[in-house]
Amino acid sequence: MDEVHFTIDADRRKCWARKGTTPLVYTNGSKEAINVGGALTGHGKFHYQEMSRQVKEEVLKFIKRLHKRYKKVLFILDRATWHKNNLVIGYFKENKETIDHMFLPTGASDLDPLEECWRQTREKKTANTAHNTVKELRTSLKSFWNKQPFNLTLPNYLCP
Repeated sequence: MDEVHFTIDADRRKCWARKGTTPLVYTNGSKEAINVGGALTGHGKFHYQEMSRQVKEEVLKFIKRLHKRYKKVLFILDRATWHKNNLVIGYFKENKETIDHMFLPTGASDLDPLEECWRQTREKKTANTAHNTVKELRTSLKSFWNKQPFNLTLPNYLCP
């Protein structure tokens, strides 16, 4: 499980252009954004939920939604403060029969398969593309996630 922040402004990246021309990337300078939590199942199904902010209460809502959907769950989390607090850890302890959790090592984002999902999303939907509104960005992201299979070999992330 991981969270990410997408702004409506273009995420400027390297791109191709005809020889002798300068590529133009239109930006709007806006800081408007949405926060999203994401999770992958062992079979590669991607789940996402928009969050008002990246805080423990929003993370717990997403955890509860996933727990309701999947009766036995292992959450693999990074060490963000909204993951390792009394509210979230307390919920894990209350439900220890059906939920287990583990934390990735500090600074080991390369072990988190969701980081690859976020990279692919940025590459396909926000790289060099400005959105006019949060609603437009949300629609673009949801459309991509509902169609995009993230074909990741999860054991490769857990056993590098």
